[in-house]
Order: sequence, then structure tokens, then C-alpha cells
Amino acid sequence: MKILVCISNVPDTTAKINFTPDNKEFVAAGVTFILNPYDEIALSRAVDLTAGGGQVTVINIGDAATE
Repeated sequence: MKILVCISNVPDTTAKINFTPDNKEFVAAGVTFILNPYDEIALSRAVDLTAGGGQVTVINIGDAATE
């Protein structure tokens, strides 16, 4: 079995989110990013499903900081 899991980084739920004064851009300064909790669950489930044999591939689209 082959499973593909897409993951993404999201702002921590406890982080204070700010936007530029014109409300057009997100200000990432001082915001901690974490693995999306739902993606983490999907990855864990994929690993469980392939425990008897299989392959899990993880894909993340983002800049180098998201690795």
C-alpha cells in the first residue's frame, strides 16, 4: 500500500495574529508555526496503516523554513 500525506505549517493556536495596517498582509514576525494538527493525525494514521508493509510519502509545499 502506498499513501501520500500532504502536510502544512500553520500558526500556533496560541499565537497573536497581526496584519499590516491596510489588512492586506499577514505579519509573521514573532509568530510560531507548527505542523497542522489534522495533518499530524493523518500522518500518524498513514504510518499505522502501513505498519504491516507499505510506503508513506510526505509532501510539503513551502519555503525552506517549513522543512
